[in-house]
Amino acid sequence: MKFSDMDMLQDYEKDARMAAIAYTLIVTEILDPDLRKLIGALARGAARSQEKFANLILRKGDRP
Repeated sequence: MKFSDMDMLQDYEKDARMAAIAYTLIVTEILDPDLRKLIGALARGAARSQEKFANLILRKGDRP
């Protein structure tokens, strides 16, 4: 099976989206404020990465 660049971009975007969701859910279970900040930062980082790759996919998808 051969994967295209678009397949790889979409797979990474999906993984970043799932990481952002998971980190956000984990934060709700943590009581330690320092750990909450750390995991919250991971959630924001994953969300930023997902947004960048989603925008790249949208731009690349417009080309023939």
